[in-house]
Amino acid sequence: MTKVINVMGQGSNVGKTDLMEGLIQELKTRGLSVATVKHDVHGFDIDHKGKDTYRHREAGAETVIISSKKRFAMIKEVEEEIKLNDILKLLKDKDIILVEGYKKSPLRKIEVYREGFSEGILTPEHLLIAIASKTEVLSESHLVIDKEDYKSLADLIMQEKEFEFEE
Repeated sequence: MTKVINVMGQGSNVGKTDLMEGLIQELKTRGLSVATVKHDVHGFDIDHKGKDTYRHREAGAETVIISSKKRFAMIKEVEEEIKLNDILKLLKDKDIILVEGYKKSPLRKIEVYREGFSEGILTPEHLLIAIASKTEVLSESHLVIDKEDYKSLADLIMQEKEFEFEE
């Protein structure tokens, strides 16, 4: 029953992460398992100098896994960015997968709009579930919901079709 929803907006500071946090908490109160995928256009590093995993990578390991009874992480050097669908397949045991970023993905979207930051709605109409905003967005054809109304936004997510994973 996995549903995959893309939360996106124009650039930084529009409120995507705040919306993600609120949605995660609301969906968890409904007893759902939730996974998230965050796209970082700038690159990132979760490994820190001096730590064992960092030392393994520095020594030449292309993939490093760290595991404990409560957490698992894999750091893998890649030649090119892994396709979103391949990442989603790793998470198909969850009820809901929330994807932050990936503006151009073919996923159904909740677009975060913030006056002074957003220059309009980017999402094509057939992919847009709703616009999440604190200000009124002039839109006759799109549903606009307060971006802090996590209950209503979660209700919309629950109405979405199950995601069909590409093999």
